[in-house]
Amino acid sequence: QVFEDVIRTRIDPALLQTTLGNNYKLRVYPASRAGTEAITIPVRAGLNSDHLAAAAWAQLRVAELDGEFRFHRAEIRRLGMEFNLTSRETSLIVLDRIEDYVRHDITPPAELRTEYERLRSTRHVRAADERTRQLVCVLQMFKEKIAWWEKDFPKNERPQPEPKRNTQLLQRSESDALQDRERRDANRRSLVEQSAAPPSRPAMRPAPTSANAPALASGRMAKADDGMVSGSTAMSIQLKRATPNAPYFARFRDASDNDLYRVYLDERPAYINSTTFFLDAADAFFEKGLAALGVRVLSNLAEMELENRHILRILGYRLMQAGQAKLAIPVLAWVIELAPNEPQSYRDLGLAYAADRQWQKATDNLNEVVMCPWQGRFPEIELTALDELNAIVATADTVLDTSRIDTRLIRNLPLDLRVVLSWDADNTDIDLWVTDPNGEKSFYGNRMTYQGGRMSQDYTGGYGPETFSLKRAKPGKYKVEANFYGYNQQIVAGATTLQLKLTTRFGTPAQQEQTVTLRLKGKREVVMVGEFEVK
Repeated sequence: QVFEDVIRTRIDPALLQTTLGNNYKLRVYPASRAGTEAITIPVRAGLNSDHLAAAAWAQLRVAELDGEFRFHRAEIRRLGMEFNLTSRETSLIVLDRIEDYVRHDITPPAELRTEYERLRSTRHVRAADERTRQLVCVLQMFKEKIAWWEKDFPKNERPQPEPKRNTQLLQRSESDALQDRERRDANRRSLVEQSAAPPSRPAMRPAPTSANAPALASGRMAKADDGMVSGSTAMSIQLKRATPNAPYFARFRDASDNDLYRVYLDERPAYINSTTFFLDAADAFFEKGLAALGVRVLSNLAEMELENRHILRILGYRLMQAGQAKLAIPVLAWVIELAPNEPQSYRDLGLAYAADRQWQKATDNLNEVVMCPWQGRFPEIELTALDELNAIVATADTVLDTSRIDTRLIRNLPLDLRVVLSWDADNTDIDLWVTDPNGEKSFYGNRMTYQGGRMSQDYTGGYGPETFSLKRAKPGKYKVEANFYGYNQQIVAGATTLQLKLTTRFGTPAQQEQTVTLRLKGKREVVMVGEFEVK
């Protein structure tokens, strides 16, 4: 059987003949358009498609464009949609209802076109309504945050109630908090098929910490602000140093600067798929001042799984921690391509731009976190991003365009102390604990302390960030811990990697911060991260 089709492009008949097979009649229009030339190309037996040549050409074209994917994404998407090809931009999908065509922006058959256009026109209206509701919600949360920030909290010793009453209140508080947690876990399990049962609440106990990291100072010239934290007290951050128990670590520690890379190459084959090994090795290089080699070691993370957003986030975080923001930016930009529906992707990139002093791009990405509806999965992430956005606007050394930011959301709320915890695993629950000089612990069950420490809402579904904020800090030591509560994944591969950022005088020119990357291997693990000391 002979089929005819028209391909409006320059094409190599010999290449098509190699691709197609037997008995395909192709009418070729030369570039001069002076005439036509009819050639016959064999088509393989069993193929019966009146668009075979066009689809074959489209596949070849997509393969050609894929070599420079970043610059040809739109064309690859158009070809995939037109010729029903799978590519980086398109995938196979079952379309049962007309709503499915609208949701995925796929043109339906002719008989569904009228209804498709009607529903498509209303989709933009719904999207605008969702952003309006999001703004109303953020404004209410920000109003409550401002009320907390403007309130004066006592800095004396916390009053001690009578022992019997204190015990009853403590038991009721912990019981209520645990019941709230269990209710949230039950709701989430109903949405996740074959989820693992949540663990019981672990006892509070210390455990070894991960390796220390170099400090990152972010002081800038600032404009006048509407309120400043206390400037008469000295504040410092001390991260807990630890010795990993991996067998290779002793060799890294004892090796000289000249020998460390050779030792690393000797150990690497046994840990070629271990993110922990490369992070520990990079730490060893950074601690010895061998930054270039440390970055080279970290680059192995990008080669492990090129489209694993979890590993790429770890790489981006560690590059940021090492002061390599320029290298972190393209990594975290690629994470947005892989996970555009997760607000952490935009926040991470925004903070990387800020570290590279690209203030405008930083605020644009953080504003995306604030204004996009995230359907409540990541509670109060908008406030965390809004705090960071306002701190950048207030302290940047250039005037920024804030026309896309609602004016009611522009107000800097500087803090004496701020702690932010985020992690790499989805459907995983890790808690931030901060204990103040009164001995009072701020955590998911005690979100407001006597002296005004404010803990963000509990993240039980993964990633974080959980944030602790304190406007005016009482002198003394503040202990920071991370608690691996549990996960609802069927499989957790290796250790869960988390990042903790400790900041003093957040949102002011005197801002100082230190970031540490930790790895927790299992449930019921509590890690002592470090301390603030306010003198």
